[in-house]
Amino acid sequence: MTTRRRSQPQAQVETAGDTRGMAQWISIYQTYNAIFKLTELALLTHGLSLPQLHLLGVLQGGGGILTTGEIGREMVKASQTITGLVDRLEVQGFVERQFDRRDRRKTWVRITDSGSRKLTESMPVAARIAEELSTVLTDKELADLQTKIQKLREAAMDRLNKALARP
Repeated sequence: MTTRRRSQPQAQVETAGDTRGMAQWISIYQTYNAIFKLTELALLTHGLSLPQLHLLGVLQGGGGILTTGEIGREMVKASQTITGLVDRLEVQGFVERQFDRRDRRKTWVRITDSGSRKLTESMPVAARIAEELSTVLTDKELADLQTKIQKLREAAMDRLNKALARP
């Protein structure tokens, strides 16, 4: 029986070179992907993907009904991605589309009672993973991480908004 050696994150250092922040960006990306996959595996039995759970949560947090544009901005996703997510959730009966009579370009998405129940049933799965993984950090480290992530998120969102606003 051969044992597989785990590769060291040397590729990060080599890839990052002298670029300030690149090694950290790669670590954030890899961490996100690992957490995403763990959560997806846990959600399989609930018949939801993590983006679908996120969309239901965004709707619930937004009062139960939002436009596809509002959902896209909140989730930081392109409109075609939101359309696909809404399509799949609509087939399952978790959301309903409502077309705006005054502005035909606008589509409203409403969470159904079934969608609210699915969110209530599935959210603890994602919460449990977050709770378990965060035990490797002290409360202070977790608070510091939140502050730093928020700062990076704001900088990235500002740059994204500027890039999207260009003609």
